[in-house]
Parts: sequence; structure tokens; C-alpha cells
Amino acid sequence: MKFAAKTDIGNRREKNEDAFRINERFGLAVVADGVGGAPAGEIASRCAVNEIENYVIDNVGDQAPLSTLRNAFALANEVINKKASRDRSLYGMSTTVVACLATLEYVFVAHVGDSRAYLATRSDIRCITNDHSLVAELVSSGHLAPEEAQHHPYRHVITRALGFGAHTQTELGTFSWDCGSYLLLCSDGLTEAITDHMIYTALLSVEVTD
Repeated sequence: MKFAAKTDIGNRREKNEDAFRINERFGLAVVADGVGGAPAGEIASRCAVNEIENYVIDNVGDQAPLSTLRNAFALANEVINKKASRDRSLYGMSTTVVACLATLEYVFVAHVGDSRAYLATRSDIRCITNDHSLVAELVSSGHLAPEEAQHHPYRHVITRALGFGAHTQTELGTFSWDCGSYLLLCSDGLTEAITDHMIYTALLSVEVTD
């Protein structure tokens, strides 16, 4: 497996609230995006990737992969909440997170919020996570058309994130993949800027070398 990562502050914010962590030894990749409009999003996202990686290092192999990810998210949520309770300037900080543990046959994915995971093959690309957001719930319930969701005034309102409370509901999934497939973890900074088709074209243009 080959790993690569990149982040960019973009044109809208003064601080980059995204954070990522890759640990090739354990097949771990994590992307976190501090919730906009809340304080210290960059601190929350860095805290999340640090705590998740540390938990995985200490516990991988002793638990099932999805249990490892679920427990890592729970620990990160606890740490973020404790930091916010001890420092008034951090009160309310939170972050979306998507993470995976990858083997040669399977990808184990966990996420909260609207950071996404995409699985791409030579024939197609599909998003394998569900956004935890207000508009996603409206689309799922049939109250909003997918085309309307792209420009909805509340499209940035998320319903789950680490730091939202004492407990967070982490969504988990297991997916098979094979040689030649790509897994992309990203924040909404990417998915709001370009289409899934553009993402797919960019992935297929990547030249993988030893």
C-alpha cells in the first residue's frame, strides 16, 4: 500500500483547521476538520488525530479493527471535552473526523460529521460514508432534493462531531478492496470545491511508483 497526504488553508480562513495523520505501519489514516464557527477548531482537529493514532498504536491487534476505531474516537471525544472544560477559550471546540485501518483485503472506516471517505476502482468511485449533517438528513427523509442540498443555506450545519458532548455516535463500516483501488479521506474543503467526478479523474491520474 502507498500513502500520501496534503492539506491547504484555502482562500476563506485565516487558520487551517484541518489536520491529518498517517501511520503506514498500522495502515492508519485520519483526517479531521475543526468545526467552523466554533472556537479553536484547529486545536480540536489536532487533538483528535493525535489521540486516535496513540490509541491505535497501543491497542491494534488486541481488539477487532472497528472496535479499535470506535474506542479511539470515544477517547478523542473525551479528551477534547476535558480540554474545553478546563480552558474557557476552548469551550465549544469540536471537529469532524474520518479514519481508516487498511489491510490488503479490507478497509475499516469510522467517521463523525461531514468529512468523507471515497473508494475508487478503475471503473467507478463511490462515497462510502454518510454525512452527519442537517441537509443530509433532509435529503434522506425526502424533504430536500440532492440538487437543492448543494446550495442550501444550512448545508454547513453538522449533527455529529467530536466535542459535541460526553458521548458521540461513531458510524462504522467495513469494505473490501483490491490491488489498483484507491481510498480517499477528505474534509468538506475538498468536496465543496470539486465534484466527485473531478476527484475520480484526479485519482486515476496519480502515478504510483515504488
